[in-house]
Amino acid sequence: MLRIVTQNIWNKNDHWQERADAIGRNMDELEVDIVCIQESTPDHFEYLKSHSFRRFPHAYYAPSDDGSVTPYPLGLAMFSRLPVLDAGKVDIGREREMRNPWMRNLQYATLETPSGHSLTVFNTHLFLSSGQKETGIRTCVDVMRRAQFAGHQHILAGDFNINLDTQPEYLAPLAEDRYADLWTVINGSETGYTAPFDLDQPLAERIDGFFTQRDRLDRVVSVSLVNTEPINDGSLLLSDHIGVMATMDLD
Repeated sequence: MLRIVTQNIWNKNDHWQERADAIGRNMDELEVDIVCIQESTPDHFEYLKSHSFRRFPHAYYAPSDDGSVTPYPLGLAMFSRLPVLDAGKVDIGREREMRNPWMRNLQYATLETPSGHSLTVFNTHLFLSSGQKETGIRTCVDVMRRAQFAGHQHILAGDFNINLDTQPEYLAPLAEDRYADLWTVINGSETGYTAPFDLDQPLAERIDGFFTQRDRLDRVVSVSLVNTEPINDGSLLLSDHIGVMATMDLD
């Protein structure tokens, strides 16, 4: 079984080291193989690599800035227990909402599983601006179509900033290219809300999750929510998003 988690880690807010360490312990207990993180600054990533996720020997960071403006450093990070054959990132456009002017990007890592399957995991954190949402999805599809990823199983993970239950118009490029939302396929109409996570408010949206090719859905065993339990006697949430885990049987 291969277990992959996507988690918006809420940057360096509110006891961030304590939260990150608790998430790392959860990943160890769940025997997760790959973790995709959103909202990680360079120094945050270094802490994750040396402390919270130190049991993952392969760690990669995708910075959010392309050098064209003062950076808003909320990059992407990926941690893997499996050897990575190739890793990189593609910039997909600068956020038009100037309160969040960082460069959005798509991070990728290609792995070969012990059973010989080629798998490329894509990690992203897409736009807040409504006019850019479909553009972001379309760019992800264009990258996944590249020859270097041909024949691989694709897992597109991340914080999409799209309500995956009620905004299908933004997801049209994925549907047209025959990618499926793993939560819906596995769990049907069951709610899997991931944001906004707040002790005093109900969850309202499912914006975090996974997509893969429709002809490879038979390899998906389960999709579940993780990192849901507060710490510090119930007073500290691990993030303002709930994480999502996909379990796959690539054999």
